[in-house]
Amino acid sequence: MISDAYFGRFETVKYRKAGALKRKLIQRFASAIHDLFIEANPVERVLEVGVGEGFLSGYLSEKFPEKQFTGVDLSPADIERLQRLFPRIQARVGSAYDLGDLCETSPGFDLVICAEVLEHLDTPDRALAEIQRLSPRRVILSVPHEPFFKLSNLLAGNNVLRLGNDSDHVNHWNPTSFRRLIEPRFDVLRMTTSYPWILCLAAPR
Repeated sequence: MISDAYFGRFETVKYRKAGALKRKLIQRFASAIHDLFIEANPVERVLEVGVGEGFLSGYLSEKFPEKQFTGVDLSPADIERLQRLFPRIQARVGSAYDLGDLCETSPGFDLVICAEVLEHLDTPDRALAEIQRLSPRRVILSVPHEPFFKLSNLLAGNNVLRLGNDSDHVNHWNPTSFRRLIEPRFDVLRMTTSYPWILCLAAPR
């Protein structure tokens, strides 16, 4: 499990200043990602779309140092911080909507992770199409589990005027609706939850 000290390595407020309960939830979420990662084996080359500062890929790259990790994120500042924290991870600025360069220059990825990204996108299926185009063996996807994510925010006194909704969340799914989003492009191998998130292991069609 991710240690409390690991959170302190990051500049992002949601990690560095996370309270004990929030840290516990994130630790459980990361453990669920870890379990799906193992289930996805054999894995040698991993891409995380929307890698941010590298919270997940950094953790996994240290647990599995023999694997090769690549990260893509729209934020140059996050990519710069990731490269300082985890120099082993190949990182580049890029959009979830355009992974074309990776299709052309990479020898291929066994696993693509896209965690807590799709809820921010106006056209999430477009991002899923790009991931499918990479032809990985497996994908791990996660999104907030609604309405529980919003209810958790309300209980914590966050985003009260927006009824608990994060200002940058433009999509909201439960397990049934999330499956409907995924299944046109991927076979769902396992769908699970780690409160307040939904996680899915899938294979491209």
